[in-house]
Amino acid sequence: MGRPGRDLPPARRVRGHTRRPAPLPRPRRPVAVGLRTDRQLGSRGVRRESEESILDSQQTYYRARADEYDEWWERRGRYAQDPEANDQWRQEISELRELFDSLSLDGDVIELAPGTGYWTELLAERARSVTAIDGAPEMIACNRARLGRKAEVVTYLQQDIFDWVPPRRFDAMVFCFWISHVPRRRLPKFLATCRAALNTGAHLFFVDNLREQPGFSVDEVRSDSRSELTQRRLNDGREFTIVKNFYDPEELRDAALSAEIQLEVGHTSTYFQYGIGQAI
Repeated sequence: MGRPGRDLPPARRVRGHTRRPAPLPRPRRPVAVGLRTDRQLGSRGVRRESEESILDSQQTYYRARADEYDEWWERRGRYAQDPEANDQWRQEISELRELFDSLSLDGDVIELAPGTGYWTELLAERARSVTAIDGAPEMIACNRARLGRKAEVVTYLQQDIFDWVPPRRFDAMVFCFWISHVPRRRLPKFLATCRAALNTGAHLFFVDNLREQPGFSVDEVRSDSRSELTQRRLNDGREFTIVKNFYDPEELRDAALSAEIQLEVGHTSTYFQYGIGQAI
């Protein structure tokens, strides 16, 4: 594996954009803030909502969304855009796949919030074992169905990720479209849990949405750009309040470094943010 912190891949050029990380920042203490919304105003202007109730709503939303989740990922139904935008979306997914394939995500791998299984399937093709943890049994069922016989190397655990305590250490970790659903107040603890689950030198990979990218908010209402909360709507019209944070690269790098994870954060040209990390 080499010395920790020496094996991260170099910056690469993607469609005219050089993905070169900034110099490793000095650690700083993350600011702890509560969930904020402009829909409930108190004497000080913004009142904290119950974090637990919001996270319960978020879990309920993803349980209900399992059967339609792939419509978003595949740009089908109400998520379909014009042909040029759809082609750009697929091109950037291909770029993420290329990056994913270049990393040492093998051995015993832990995947958090695996959802319907796009990334789980890729991991199952290369890893010795995959442990996939999701709070939604409906998502796990979709994941199993997608993988078929490939699921033989996957151990599925239905558990709230915020309550999860790693029972062992793994060789790599993946979480895609998850970190934006972590409240800022919980980010330090979440990253500390990630580090506790990784062997020294183990790699980490994540993907999430870029802030305010075109075509993303077809099912979303965010009335205050400063809020950690957003409203999501399902195909049947039901609405849920969930956490949706767009973390700045420096914020993620600093928080990860405090948790003893060296992290480089980059993005594709339009739609996706990604992170490549290593436990140090």
